[in-house]
Amino acid sequence: MLTLYWYWSYNPQKVRFALEELGLDYSLVTVDLLRGGQHADLVGELNPNHKVPILSHGPYSLWESNAILVYLGELHHRLWPGEPEGKGDAARWLFFESRHLSEPLGQLWFNGFVAGQAGRVPDTLAMERAQKDSARYLGVLDSHLEREDWMVGGGFSLVDCCYGPLLDAFELSGSGIEAYPAIRDYLRRLRERRAWKACAFRTRAA
Repeated sequence: MLTLYWYWSYNPQKVRFALEELGLDYSLVTVDLLRGGQHADLVGELNPNHKVPILSHGPYSLWESNAILVYLGELHHRLWPGEPEGKGDAARWLFFESRHLSEPLGQLWFNGFVAGQAGRVPDTLAMERAQKDSARYLGVLDSHLEREDWMVGGGFSLVDCCYGPLLDAFELSGSGIEAYPAIRDYLRRLRERRAWKACAFRTRAA
């Protein structure tokens, strides 16, 4: 049995999106980050960083969202490349997201969207830095998506489960996704998928 420890945030959302796309049975444990749920002893036992997502599969537990996507792909051999070149492409784009996009887009999302939802004052200087830091890499991604409908291999894969939630957070931040038309169109395609509706913010908020 798979158990996902999650909260509505783009990194846990990646894993739930993947589980839904793969059609797997799983249970959810919600860790309320706004109320300090990440500091619970159980969370610390499963992840010393006290963060979600965490995926438990029997006695095995794994943290880091992109590592979980790799594990699911290798375990089920679906929505995941089988040849070395395809796996190399998948790894490249997963590392690209975690190294170049996750932090600045996360800053934009938190200050442009979450802060208002939580009644906090956004850090405008952090947003300015994040926009500057992300612009070059968003340009690389936009150029890639001008040529490809999906991130790797010509079809939807678990790598797209990585990018969809982060780009959704970017759009929710109101920080200018309109400047990247290929990214905007890619996000539209992702939002049309059945699995997306199980973990999208608007569904969770309803």
